[in-house]
Amino acid sequence: MYRKNRTGKKLRMLTAGLLILLLADVAAVPAFADQQPSPKDEVVYADLGGDGHMEQIYVVNIFEGQKSILDYGTYERVRNMTSTDKIREKGDQLLIDTDQEMLYYQGNLKKGSLPWNIALKYTLDGREISPKELAGKNGEMKLEIAISENPQAEKSFFNQYALQITAAFPTDKCENIRAQGATEANAGANKQLTWTLLPGTEKTLQVETEVKDFEMESISFNGIQLNMDVDVDSSEMTKKFGQLSAAVKAIDHGAKAMDKGAGELKSGAKKLKKGSDDLENNVKTISKQVKQAGKLGSASSEIKGAVSALDQGVEKIKSSVSYDAYKKVMAENGLNIDQLKQQNAQMLELLNQLKVQAGMLNEPQKSQYLAQISQGQKLIQGNIAAIQATETYLNSTAAGITEAQNGAAALAENYQTFDQQLQGAVNQLKELDLSQISKLTQGAEALSDGTGKLKSGSSALAQGTASLTSKTSGISGQVEEQINDMLEGIRRTDGEVTSFVSEKNTNVRSVQFVIKNGPIELPDKEPPAESPVQKQSWWQKLLSLFGID
Repeated sequence: MYRKNRTGKKLRMLTAGLLILLLADVAAVPAFADQQPSPKDEVVYADLGGDGHMEQIYVVNIFEGQKSILDYGTYERVRNMTSTDKIREKGDQLLIDTDQEMLYYQGNLKKGSLPWNIALKYTLDGREISPKELAGKNGEMKLEIAISENPQAEKSFFNQYALQITAAFPTDKCENIRAQGATEANAGANKQLTWTLLPGTEKTLQVETEVKDFEMESISFNGIQLNMDVDVDSSEMTKKFGQLSAAVKAIDHGAKAMDKGAGELKSGAKKLKKGSDDLENNVKTISKQVKQAGKLGSASSEIKGAVSALDQGVEKIKSSVSYDAYKKVMAENGLNIDQLKQQNAQMLELLNQLKVQAGMLNEPQKSQYLAQISQGQKLIQGNIAAIQATETYLNSTAAGITEAQNGAAALAENYQTFDQQLQGAVNQLKELDLSQISKLTQGAEALSDGTGKLKSGSSALAQGTASLTSKTSGISGQVEEQINDMLEGIRRTDGEVTSFVSEKNTNVRSVQFVIKNGPIELPDKEPPAESPVQKQSWWQKLLSLFGID
């Protein structure tokens, strides 16, 4: 019996030796020279220091449904995260033969530059403080997060990838949290702040809060290429702006007519003044000059009509250009803007809850679900940004038109008073008492001065309406172009995805960035003792597969 056991043990050792030789022969098989880089996804992970400087960067490469994998990259070390299949390295070339449906391997880069420069600055009661010193402190804390383009990195990532920044502040340690431009959500015991920077955006974000025994989790920075297939029907909006352009042209036409009438009025007033001056020397010529007063009255009536038309035209424009009018048009087309904003907020809250639940999963499902949830958040954030930009633009336009309406109304009211005075002066001239020639001369002089000022004002108005006409000409196309430019940064990008690791990887389906800084926390007073673990060598693990001690 003893001999039989010894014989069985020798047989198992011999089998293990043969297996080792077989594995060595397989590992010695050379790479296929003509093989193309394998399709893959890249997830770039980076750890930041307290002030935002990069400490380490590594990439998880994901392959699906491939038996013979060829990849490129210059790594300090690599690790198969899925199986025991060996990763063969030859220069920057990596080869893996596997029977796994999904294979993940991690590569720690020798060098690499993130698309974004990230700088974190903390101040406590107005004094700059390091994150390590800030742990456990009390006072008024301010955090600045500066995001800018890294000129050392591949430009396509900064120009094509959105960056989402998420910071969670514990509500039991932070009060009166203030963060302009951030989306706020309650996530468990934290107040979660989220900012979304569209591609090509540089910005400094700020958070102010009152802290007590301060600690907080890591701040996450997630970069992803937006794939939002957004299609906006702007025909109704551009139609309204077309009406605005036509109305402005009509106003410009009326202003030019008014300026022309003011010029004639000024000319007539000058002639009247000259006549009144000559009247004292030659009373016989008075009847000719009185006729000029009749022309002055007619010209003033024409100007009064043009001013009234100007006021009415501005009123029509105001009724058709506003954010409320825009919401009404969208509602007539089946889209309730206020309801959409409420649904966006509800969806963000739901995604945040899902994100908390996904964080409890194990890898790789955790990374996959978090990436999908992050993409959903970008979609909602892009929708919210489009609604807010449209509201701001229309409100500012409506405010400008309101100012124009107030000015036109004031002009109409003042000119009506002026016209009444002018018509009264003309009537007085018609019933002129030649014995009052000196008074007539004084009145004509005052009238000449007034019409001179009116001509200056009408000329300025004509220049303003001409400029307004020039700026609003083709405004429908300009608005549509601005809408398209605003959405360009969040529309689907059909260009080739660039590998972060190596330009030789020409078949990359997606690249995602997952960046975190270290948490702010107090060190453990008494770290738990760790029981020593006896590690087995690769040879011992192989022998254990055959039951050999």
